[in-house]
Amino acid sequence: MSREDEVERIRRIRDRQIQMRDPQIKQKKLQKHISRRRRSSLEAFDFTRIFTDLPKVITYTLIGVLLGLLALLILPYVIQAAWSDKLGLAILLITTSFGAVFGRAVDTRDRLRDV
Repeated sequence: MSREDEVERIRRIRDRQIQMRDPQIKQKKLQKHISRRRRSSLEAFDFTRIFTDLPKVITYTLIGVLLGLLALLILPYVIQAAWSDKLGLAILLITTSFGAVFGRAVDTRDRLRDV
């Protein structure tokens, strides 16, 4: 073995020892562990949770609007009259207001239950 081979072998051994004692490795492992725990603690997105977190006034108003729009779209096919569009708009306004009033009542009931 020549002198250069021996120096190269010692250099490799020293580099390997430095890598084994490298604090970056422990820190990276700790960061991976923390990020993995953080990802597992987060809840998955649930579309139905959007409607459960909204106040009931908004939810029931939207339901009333959808029912009114459905009536507005279907009514001209059921009733072949000139006033069917006006009746559909009236139904839209009535279902929207009924949904808002009903939603407010449910919210008020929930607030009173918390007291």
